[in-house]
Amino acid sequence: MKFNWGTGIVLFFTLFASSMIFAVVSTTKHPPQLVQKDYYALDLNYQDRLERKQNTAALAAMPKANYSEASKSIKASLPEDMVANKGSVKCYRAATTREDKSTSLDNANSADISVADMTPGRWHIEMEWETSDGKKYFWENTLIIP
Repeated sequence: MKFNWGTGIVLFFTLFASSMIFAVVSTTKHPPQLVQKDYYALDLNYQDRLERKQNTAALAAMPKANYSEASKSIKASLPEDMVANKGSVKCYRAATTREDKSTSLDNANSADISVADMTPGRWHIEMEWETSDGKKYFWENTLIIP
């Protein structure tokens, strides 16, 4: 067989078409999950979240989130001198939204989150709370769960 312009064009378009088909098939096998389910609402309320972060940065002591190997849980707590009317703790992974966990703060201004059903890896911890005077706070941290 002689290799000429016609043969080259046919080979090029055949390779191009097969690579496009491969790309479409491989992308449809991957589930299109977002880092967070409500990212549109988070984007619209960016200024509110920025003000909450600034309120948190002005605190004398920061909240804490620690992983305990003994109890296989994450303990998230507010500073000792702070009392919150309401608050929540959210754990999420950037890899999937199916494993997101959310819980509220208890009377001791802390939350214990079991990691028994959480995939090992990098987790983002977000805390939001409001004090009795109506001031709102937001704090985030990253933990590695082995």
